[in-house]
Amino acid sequence: MHEEKNGQWQLDENGYVIYQKVVECSNLNKTKLYKRAMDYFVYNYRDVNSVIQNRDVANGIIVAKGVFKNVHSLTDVLLSNIIDTWHLLKVEVKDGRARITLSLTQYEETVRGGELPDNHYLYPISVQYPFNPNGYQKDLYEQAFQKSHLKALETIDLFEKALREGGVTKKDEW
Repeated sequence: MHEEKNGQWQLDENGYVIYQKVVECSNLNKTKLYKRAMDYFVYNYRDVNSVIQNRDVANGIIVAKGVFKNVHSLTDVLLSNIIDTWHLLKVEVKDGRARITLSLTQYEETVRGGELPDNHYLYPISVQYPFNPNGYQKDLYEQAFQKSHLKALETIDLFEKALREGGVTKKDEW
């Protein structure tokens, strides 16, 4: 199943799903691209779960950790399973170009039911289906991966637009 994404991502040595895109912006210098990238991060990575982890102005690098909330959920009679996907988003800028790298790192599964408190479980992306055919709750994690994949592509597209055009577009309008 890994091969169905037509080379849009790869699995790295840490078990992360990596998406990467180089954006050509020949009319923009490093300083302008860095500012546009920083604007994107400030606007889209501002909740309690999202944080800029590294800002290296001299080398033109910004790294942020974020979460795609509620990428998939499943409710049966007694339990609800809610899947969030954690990711790292990194941009490296130079005069005239930028490299965007998004890494899907882990799932956080929240299990809710009855009067008991919520249970939270963290799973590396690579231990669940489709990477592990014997992974826990195959259907749940197959859907979670498909939706995480689409969110990763959307994030990269919005980031590219912010770099090329300036200004920012929030990922979720509501």
